[in-house]
Amino acid sequence: MANKQTLEERVAARYIDAMAYKREDFKNKVQSHLTGAIVEFYKATLATKNGQTKWVQHWMTEVKQLVDRNLPFEILHPIRGFKDRSKAFTEAVAEIKAGDARYRRYAETTIIKDYKLKKLKVELDDADTTAFWARVDGVAETALKAASKP
Repeated sequence: MANKQTLEERVAARYIDAMAYKREDFKNKVQSHLTGAIVEFYKATLATKNGQTKWVQHWMTEVKQLVDRNLPFEILHPIRGFKDRSKAFTEAVAEIKAGDARYRRYAETTIIKDYKLKKLKVELDDADTTAFWARVDGVAETALKAASKP
């Protein structure tokens, strides 16, 4: 009778199932962390490129929190109604990448306003974007691999 669950085990299983993310919830959680992270990363990068140092450490700490800590938690969170986290993650990232120009514009506007600049001397480039996504890919790969194992 090793398969017989106690009442507490059944209740716990129901709670876990109820708290599990549906596909859209999973994608929304991933996107929430990554959109915040990319904007903070862009602000820190732009500030540094334009000779400003105030707030850079703060923004990079936010990136670290969102990408290195929160993103794996979301990827590893229980899911229901779908099996392929990797595919859902890829779709979520593709949607963010499609809106990259918006995130760049927001970061540029914020840096100009926060540092009271007339205009930026140096703008973001594709290498900056590549650096951000390389960081995300490294974290996501490890978490997705861990989540795929029973």
